[in-house]
Amino acid sequence: MTADCQIALRGLSKTVREGDRARMILRDINADIRAGELVVLLGRSGSGKSTLLNLISGIDEPTHGEVVIDGVSLTALSEHERTLFRRRHLGFVFQFFNLIPTLTVAENVLLPLELNGADDARRRAFALGLLDVVGLGDRHDSFPDRLSGGEQQRVALARALAHDPLVVLADEPTGNLDVETGRTVVELLDRLTRRAGKTMIMVTHSPEVVGAADRLWTLQDGRLFEKESP
Repeated sequence: MTADCQIALRGLSKTVREGDRARMILRDINADIRAGELVVLLGRSGSGKSTLLNLISGIDEPTHGEVVIDGVSLTALSEHERTLFRRRHLGFVFQFFNLIPTLTVAENVLLPLELNGADDARRRAFALGLLDVVGLGDRHDSFPDRLSGGEQQRVALARALAHDPLVVLADEPTGNLDVETGRTVVELLDRLTRRAGKTMIMVTHSPEVVGAADRLWTLQDGRLFEKESP
């Protein structure tokens, strides 16, 4: 693992049982990601893109291999330790927003701080300030069902960054939005992550994101290939 490498994947494989058969989803994946890079992950449906994100985040465990983030081997941690690491150092943006409907916009954004036991005045001010950045500072008392899809995704983006994570993982964050709204979310993602020096790995088919990527990965037959960036 080189000095500027923030994420290292070493011999990463994942096999699942399907009845009496074993199916290998990922095969011997090796890759390094430097701090501040935007890596876009491509591949057909069912190729293992979400599985790879789950392994990188420690949500799932590999059958073989290792994931190292910022010098910490996630695969050497217990499930509880991985959960704590994920809460403190990773941010997530999903296709379907995953906002908690019984919490207000502000409460959703502050949730990562509460889970980390870091809900002090300075961090609260930073997190709520993100709502202004994404253009929703006047909706902090609204509930998610009062927002449009694009507005909900902007809240989800603010929530993902509220605890100032090292790495942001995004799984088709514009897949549930119209083209114009998707462009707005992509611009915000780029401004709030890569331009702020954060590392981001994104599963997407959005041409805008593919064109802005530092690196393009594609999964095929369980193997990871790197394509030339546009």
